[in-house]
Amino acid sequence: MTSKVLPKILSTLSHVESPAVMDLGPVVGSNISFFGEELACRFFVEDLYALVETHARAGTRAALSEALTARLVREPGSIDAIICWDLFDYLDKGSSKQLATILTTVLKPGGLLYAFFGSKAETLTHYNRFIVEARDRLGMRTGPATAVPRNVLVTRDVNRMFDGLVVAESVLLKSNARETLFRKPA
Repeated sequence: MTSKVLPKILSTLSHVESPAVMDLGPVVGSNISFFGEELACRFFVEDLYALVETHARAGTRAALSEALTARLVREPGSIDAIICWDLFDYLDKGSSKQLATILTTVLKPGGLLYAFFGSKAETLTHYNRFIVEARDRLGMRTGPATAVPRNVLVTRDVNRMFDGLVVAESVLLKSNARETLFRKPA
């Protein structure tokens, strides 16, 4: 899939010396290599999909919000860019708001947050593993997931959820997902 937003992230971060980038998806070695070569960045992988799956399997989704808070322990204003992929599709509204608040806090002023938001109400039965193939191209592999209803967030809800960030770019893809780039004001 072609990305309109990824090139903007790379362009913006190319002006930052050794940016700190946090990926909330699973470890993808080629993504780490790509960002390292493109940006000479510090790259942190949190794999929150594994945490979501653990709670889905155990039937403890109500405790997910608290688990996200315990997992993401970073200094406020310490991260230049966060890659969320489509993680918010798998979270309930309360966990989504909690995660958005944490992410907004850890972003540096001028920092970027990149996310996809699905628009079709359906039951999700797989996780997407996004692979950066080029500066403007993403590939995707899927893996099984415990079935969960997609958390469909309309634009207004997404903007409210990320209070403190501004939408720098939002693109509706052919798949009906929104590719969105937020920026924390400097």
